[in-house]
Amino acid sequence: MSALRKNEIYEPSGCAAAALKKSTGWLPVVIVNANGNAAYEPAVPVAAAEKTNNAAKNIALFLASPFIGLAYVIAMPFVAAGVLAWMGGRALFNKVPMLKHVAMVVAAPFIGLAFVLTAPLIGIGALGWAGSKALLKH
Repeated sequence: MSALRKNEIYEPSGCAAAALKKSTGWLPVVIVNANGNAAYEPAVPVAAAEKTNNAAKNIALFLASPFIGLAYVIAMPFVAAGVLAWMGGRALFNKVPMLKHVAMVVAAPFIGLAFVLTAPLIGIGALGWAGSKALLKH
């Protein structure tokens, strides 16, 4: 499913758990897209999903796991400080509503600078993504 395609997924009507116990395979899933059109798409059987895991992927995840854990440990104090600042700011802005507008005026140049600095990088990434998709179609 694409991030651009928003769908609502519903289970079939009736007692889905009892039907799942009786069948050994899968149940179809009703997908309703944003336009309201319903479509039946089969769910992937569990056996097929288990076959997609391979040894190389498991080895790579095993070797990368210490670095992922280290990234979490390094990022944790910064995330905690950000959450505390966010919660404190919200509490302060609720007590003194005018302070929110003052903070927005002070932060506006820095937000604009961040957009100016990151926009070329995002544009290059989007151009590369679109170009690679076009190359793969040919």
